[in-house]
Amino acid sequence: MLFARFKAIYTHKFASAYSTTEEVKLAKREWAIALKGFQEPLLAYAVERTKERFAWPPTISEFLSVIQTAYKAYGLPEPRQAYMEACGCRHNPQENRWSHAAVYFAGSETGWHYLSTEDERTTRPIFEKHYTRLVDKVINGEKLVIPKPVMIEDKSAPVLDDLLNDLSKQLNLTESEIAPHLYYMYKTKGTKIRVLYRERAQEALKALGYSGHLPH
Repeated sequence: MLFARFKAIYTHKFASAYSTTEEVKLAKREWAIALKGFQEPLLAYAVERTKERFAWPPTISEFLSVIQTAYKAYGLPEPRQAYMEACGCRHNPQENRWSHAAVYFAGSETGWHYLSTEDERTTRPIFEKHYTRLVDKVINGEKLVIPKPVMIEDKSAPVLDDLLNDLSKQLNLTESEIAPHLYYMYKTKGTKIRVLYRERAQEALKALGYSGHLPH
């Protein structure tokens, strides 16, 4: 596709650059190696910009430089920079101010844990595969929006406040004196640690005169 576009754009200049069938064959192989991984939308964008910048068919180096301008035109970091950004923010991805949403989604699809535990040789090709696909979406006009973190409502808070108030009245103690005994309520329900802390709290409050049963 690329050479057909160049031939149509540069006509006799293209023929002068690649005068024999063998030269075209060798050139296509080198271009294929250099452009491996780049998808159609990004290449099409680069071809359009190439027409504006070059009077003669571009070299591989020149064409790659045009591709880099495509990233900048859409506010995208180039793949290497995107990978480094994702690795640097892999521990708290939703708290980071990303240079572009495509970096976040490429990291998410690669796997934040995977980026944290495997080396660059393993993770970078996978990340760049996802990133390149997302870049194509951006160039095609798709808007990527990073989801906002969902805040989980702490439903234990009202229960804890009521319990503190009740115990304070029953035992004639301040809430600050009782609060340490109710630490277990901040632990996940059903876990062994919550059960253990509740039992200790029950015994301690019983010694203070509490005859009721603490909530599980």
